[in-house]
Amino acid sequence: MRRIGWIVAGTLAGFVLALQLPSLAQGTGDTPTTTQRTITVLGVATVTAQPDEALVTLGVHTQAGSAEAVLNENAAKMQKVLDALRNAGLGDNDLATTSVSLYPMYGNDGQSVTGYQADDQIQATIRDLSKVGNVIDAAVSAGANMASGVTFQLSEQNQGQSQALARAIENAKVKADAMAAAAGAAVGEVVTISEATATTPGPYPMYAGAEDAVAGTPIQPPTLETQVSVTVTWALM
Repeated sequence: MRRIGWIVAGTLAGFVLALQLPSLAQGTGDTPTTTQRTITVLGVATVTAQPDEALVTLGVHTQAGSAEAVLNENAAKMQKVLDALRNAGLGDNDLATTSVSLYPMYGNDGQSVTGYQADDQIQATIRDLSKVGNVIDAAVSAGANMASGVTFQLSEQNQGQSQALARAIENAKVKADAMAAAAGAAVGEVVTISEATATTPGPYPMYAGAEDAVAGTPIQPPTLETQVSVTVTWALM
């Protein structure tokens, strides 16, 4: 069962309590206009959770004497990899091609073409983390010889970020109310809101080779931490 915990912190960033004099700009009818009094506060919320999905990028690299031959051979190898992934329990909606490339190989003179190379990569979405190692092993056994890593994520990550945003704004509002009251004012309507989000850790490095399928590929999912910060400016009354 996925567990989610919350850490909420508030940091005052550039606390602005502007009690400004009338500006020199003239409004309609030559009536002086006053600058709006505002207060700006930074609120921060952090959500920690165990991931429940993994994205694995796997591929096939092939070399051959002609472009047609290398494409045909690479396609046949990739088809075996796809079949192995489906047999491991992944559906068509869990598999997506990310890149297909073909390029020549040159001799020592740097001009003569000695053959061709082809790459085909797919991204597999694994929704049962206990099967990540088995899926990787199955793909490698079927012929996959490229891997760029494993990325863990939350299937409901957007919902978690929305909750973190709400908590960050609540935290900023509490501090804004306290500071405004101390200055003899009250918080009014929101003027501006800006947001920044950072999720850690990044992709989990993974390297695939024929020998990996023999020993089994151990996978240990990390705890994901998403920090959301909001900078909110309120009008003062």
